[in-house]
Amino acid sequence: MPVRFLISIAIFLLALLMLFLVLVASETALTVWHYLKQAPLWVQVGYGVVLAGLPLLTLVFFWNWLRPKRKSKKTAERAELSVEALQEDLVSSARTGIDVSEALEELHEQRRRRGSGEIYIAVFGEVSSGKSSLVRALLPEAGAASDPRAGTTVTINHYAWTAPSGDRVVIADLPGFNLEDDREAVEETRRAHLVIFLCDGDLTATQTEQVMFLKKLEKPLLLALNKSDRYSDGELETVLDALRAKTGLSDQNVVAIQSGGREEIIRLLGEGIERRETRQRSAEIGALRNAVQRHLDHNPELMESLRETAVLMLASEKLEAARDRHREEKSDELISRYSRRAVIGALAAVAPGSDIVIQGVLATKLIRELSRLYDVPVKEIEIESFLQLAGGKIKNMTALTLAIAGNALKAFPGLGTISGGVVHAVAYGMIFDSLGRAAAQTMASRGELRAYPAAEAFEDLLHEHLESGAVRFAKMAVSSRDSERDRG
Repeated sequence: MPVRFLISIAIFLLALLMLFLVLVASETALTVWHYLKQAPLWVQVGYGVVLAGLPLLTLVFFWNWLRPKRKSKKTAERAELSVEALQEDLVSSARTGIDVSEALEELHEQRRRRGSGEIYIAVFGEVSSGKSSLVRALLPEAGAASDPRAGTTVTINHYAWTAPSGDRVVIADLPGFNLEDDREAVEETRRAHLVIFLCDGDLTATQTEQVMFLKKLEKPLLLALNKSDRYSDGELETVLDALRAKTGLSDQNVVAIQSGGREEIIRLLGEGIERRETRQRSAEIGALRNAVQRHLDHNPELMESLRETAVLMLASEKLEAARDRHREEKSDELISRYSRRAVIGALAAVAPGSDIVIQGVLATKLIRELSRLYDVPVKEIEIESFLQLAGGKIKNMTALTLAIAGNALKAFPGLGTISGGVVHAVAYGMIFDSLGRAAAQTMASRGELRAYPAAEAFEDLLHEHLESGAVRFAKMAVSSRDSERDRG
């Protein structure tokens, strides 16, 4: 019978079925409507609420079930931390053994800066954009190093400046850096009240990304075009317009300056003879001074509030990072301890299948301890679902796991015939190590134990660490077996 004919019949039958369902639904709807018209008003309203609410509740249920969940400590929650709340968190974290020194130092520095009443400005820019020269122009007595060679600034230096208004300003001269590589410079920028980004021409793609990053810090940002004397008036306006268009900054926040510094020139001495010389360039930074002063005068309370919020966020992030490091260290200890127990349990198994019972109990205990460490509530059904999915992954690669375990044991001379129990123990050690790490990674990244992603991570980890894990657990299995023999 032709395939096209069979498909036609199937489509015809499906159409009849759909027509039947429509007729049944229509009849049911008309019957319900008939009875509802005769029912009291409260019945009609109640039925309408149920009819509208059930689909909505179903959608909400599936949305909460399927959507990826974030960690319990959300960035938005941390942003609302007060100094007092953060200090309480620091105390409670320290009591659990977490190293809170970095976050505590951040709060101490915040308190010191607030008490000094100084305004902090971070001068930020690429290598050789003229940051050190700008500091020298603002503070001739500061002695900041300035050199025509790239990258003179190698550390973060602070210099004091008294503005015409009498404000005490501290300038942080930041080294040219890549945002991904220089954590200290980024942190100093976050501690500042105001940021100056220095460039010496139209922005490159990388510089534009850096300016966009600085805008996200939500504090006053000035873009200063240095070495502006190289342009004619028309060219200068064109470059400034391009900078405003790329960054979205207002006209008042994009200024042209000449920070001074030294430059190399070539003098022609005649008869084809050239001589290289270095000369001092005059500084013209009035536009930048005025822009800074405008921000200082406009709303100093807002600037201080934005800075304190940024520093609180920074301290909170450092505390969270310390908490993550602590949890990672403790989870490694837990996983190593339970993996050893799994090896010993596999060696001790006698009855067929008893090792599976032993390891299942151990796996449940391990996941429960990890959930307490990561402060993640885990239900029994979630643990069972994860272990079932992980068990399915193991079945697909049991032969490979056992083969690699056996090969690892061959590295130990004098063992003679390797017993199946020892091979089994090595395999269980590798499996258990990957199982624990998969559960820990899922809890750390998602704030919950989700069975399917955890099982996928388990399979990846097991494949990734087969060789290295086999040798490690082979040593453990041989050591445990020898210890048992000595005691016997």
